[in-house]
Amino acid sequence: MFTPLNKTSPWVPVVLLILLIVGWSELDLYAPAFPQMMHYFSTNEQTIQWTLSLNFFGFFCSSLICGPLADSYGRRPLLIIGSLLFVLGSALCVFTLNIEGILLGRFIQGVGVGAPLTISLAVIGDIYQGEKQTRLLSVMNTTVTLVMAAAPIIGVYLTRDFGWQSNFVVIGAGSLLGAIMIAWLLPETIQNRQPFRVQQMLSGYWTLLTDRLFMFATLSMSFLAAAYFMFIGIIPLLFMETLNVPLSQYAYYQGSVVGTFATVSLVIPILIKYFDSNQLLRGSFWLSLIAGGILFGIGVMHQDHPLSITFFMCLFTGGIALPGCIMFSSIMDMFPSLRASSAALFQALRLLFMAIAASVMGAVYDDTFFPVGIIIFALAILAFPMAMVVIKAREKAPANPGSVVIWYGTLNLF
Repeated sequence: MFTPLNKTSPWVPVVLLILLIVGWSELDLYAPAFPQMMHYFSTNEQTIQWTLSLNFFGFFCSSLICGPLADSYGRRPLLIIGSLLFVLGSALCVFTLNIEGILLGRFIQGVGVGAPLTISLAVIGDIYQGEKQTRLLSVMNTTVTLVMAAAPIIGVYLTRDFGWQSNFVVIGAGSLLGAIMIAWLLPETIQNRQPFRVQQMLSGYWTLLTDRLFMFATLSMSFLAAAYFMFIGIIPLLFMETLNVPLSQYAYYQGSVVGTFATVSLVIPILIKYFDSNQLLRGSFWLSLIAGGILFGIGVMHQDHPLSITFFMCLFTGGIALPGCIMFSSIMDMFPSLRASSAALFQALRLLFMAIAASVMGAVYDDTFFPVGIIIFALAILAFPMAMVVIKAREKAPANPGSVVIWYGTLNLF
């Protein structure tokens, strides 16, 4: 029988890293299986998009409450429950006989994954401080982003050689391993538990929802994240079903987009050392707007070529990676006494818009890139003026985000 590790054991971050890798790479891993799933269940593109929407909606629901619950009842119970729910949802996806079972399984996965992805970082904050925390989070972020970049390629070969179910087997096995390691090895790290009060939680959320600057920063990032995930969710169907891209080649198209985000994320700490963060923000939002406009033009002119679509989507992704770091730090600094609520609401609203975008895409998709380009550009247009307001506010009262907050924003953009 295993006994819990000491809080300072080097194996504690390993346990948490497994949870983060499984949670953040699961979409990139199973997205290449969309066409195969659609044919297997004799369904349509809209229903396949609902596998994304319901997953995001489940994550949205759990992200609002798992943080406060972990502060009241401890980190370990919430991590175990969330991981086991994720395993349950994965098992349902593997063994279901109809598409309704997939939809239910994806919703359960979303509810379950909220706890590991939110609370794991709180555990790190409980144990490590200062330079140790910064170094550890930097290593973990690098590992997660590299796995995210490789996940589409892995997903392609799993789908090709073992069928679409194999993706959920791998996802569920990883989450089950994490749950077992938490139950046997992870110590409880919170010392001063706070009573769970619904009224206090709602009051904090109301304060944030009624603050214009907080909402502009949150919505601008939510719109861009929604555009990215909507694209990742639809290109398997567009590229493989309509444009006849072979499964093995598709892996490199999706991998390029995800890899762009990973690469930019890794160089951000270097960029903000040598360049003004507000100028970097402006340039990034302009890049995403221009790339979004070009993608819109590709759709309007019906020039549906995988290489050109992927190239300009990589530019769009590069433009939204850096704001995800710096804007998140601004959000955390707006209400220091509500940092936990700020992080939870930011994540929840982002997931809500991701769910809405995926649903809309499923409803309007017509086997061409035209509606995809329209939605990407529309979301970029909505985000741009809000972001400019936030940047001007930052220039009047410059923020000084710490490297840990920067990393947290990087990992949680997607």
